[in-house]
Amino acid sequence: MTLLLSSDSDAAQWGDRVTALVGYGRAAIGIAHMIAPTRANDLIAGTDAALPTTRASARTFGIREIYIGGGLIAAQRAYPAAVGPLLCAGVAVDIWDTAAFALTAQLPARTRVAGCLVAGGFAVAGAP
Repeated sequence: MTLLLSSDSDAAQWGDRVTALVGYGRAAIGIAHMIAPTRANDLIAGTDAALPTTRASARTFGIREIYIGGGLIAAQRAYPAAVGPLLCAGVAVDIWDTAAFALTAQLPARTRVAGCLVAGGFAVAGAP
């Protein structure tokens, strides 16, 4: 990465942008799961997205994402020392989510692949 960036300042700006993107992305995903849980879960849950248990689970997932994403955004502005621990917390839950999708028996292939790609992608993007 440092080969592509000409200075430490460029690297810091890149890191800040990625952190902001992760924060806003997490918050947006969380808001979608809180407001429209069926639609937000359609890719992963398919027809089960409309089940009350899936919708309730989506909303609990949504608040977690809003908390982590919003925390990252706020920390960047008000308390930069908290950014690293918040990124680590996000990576930890994303690793857990990836493992859950990978290891849960009898998941449809579409659900397994989509879940692993989304959670794994956020784990990589959020790694400090």
